[in-house]
Amino acid sequence: MTCPLLPRNDIIIMPPSTPVEPSRTKTMLVPTLLLLLLSISPVRGDRMYFGDTTEFHVIDGQDYESHNIFVVNGTTLTLENGSIIAPDSGDDGESAVRIEDANFVAIEGIISGGMGVGGTGVTISTTRDSDYPPGIATFEAGVEVYGGDATRDETTKGGDAVQVLQSGSKAIINGGKFVPGTGCTIKVCGTEDADGVALQVVQGEAIIKGGSIEGDIVNVKGDIELHGCVEYDEEAGKITGVLLDGSNIDVVYKGQGRRPSIISLPEVCGDETVAIARGSKNGGGSTFNHVALTSVSVVLGMIITLQSY
Repeated sequence: MTCPLLPRNDIIIMPPSTPVEPSRTKTMLVPTLLLLLLSISPVRGDRMYFGDTTEFHVIDGQDYESHNIFVVNGTTLTLENGSIIAPDSGDDGESAVRIEDANFVAIEGIISGGMGVGGTGVTISTTRDSDYPPGIATFEAGVEVYGGDATRDETTKGGDAVQVLQSGSKAIINGGKFVPGTGCTIKVCGTEDADGVALQVVQGEAIIKGGSIEGDIVNVKGDIELHGCVEYDEEAGKITGVLLDGSNIDVVYKGQGRRPSIISLPEVCGDETVAIARGSKNGGGSTFNHVALTSVSVVLGMIITLQSY
């Protein structure tokens, strides 16, 4: 006969009129429980929390494969060198690193969201009425951040490299490489197979001073600030130019009516171009690129001419 199974407490209840030998009950119970566990247990990686022991933590040379890292409660975690790779699938695969009311400094290493679920590389957030300052993540030149690729029909969109969720939270990008995950391309996923984005700001702020941004930038209700010799073409929906660290930027910007702030710097553009850029904020952005590049070319030509003497 078939035994009714209560999934929560694993108790077998038999009708009074049908006695069953104890050995037979055990034989029936064990395989049933195994099937139950396999059906309800997701594929999980290891969760690691930084925030309940000391104020400062450092990852230096360690490789955390199939891990979700949580940095909380005012703690500072520094990735000096190493890797943090989220699980390939399962409900813990969303973010390789999640910063909540804490600080994260990524100097060198690789961070990747989980494949399969299209997980996010790094998520920065804060909680309401927290006793700690909002989350901040700072990225330097030696770090690479990847969104996870989507390979399941439940999650067809590729993962974002970096996302900022709540007001007060901040991402500071001084350098590094930021690559979104690809959308699902297998047949079961249908047509919804969009790639992720390099940076998404739902609320909060992102400051971009350098790095290789290899995907779209999305601004929902936050603020995005760029430093360098950069222009935003609202009609084309693109940001182009040279960032403070000398990296080129040429990305699609989706701002939902929110323009990015551009801090033009003399050390990148030259004094004359900076003045033009400031004047372009009131509508002359489409002509800024041509004028700026011309001014930069003139300055470079003068330097080369002086050096030849």
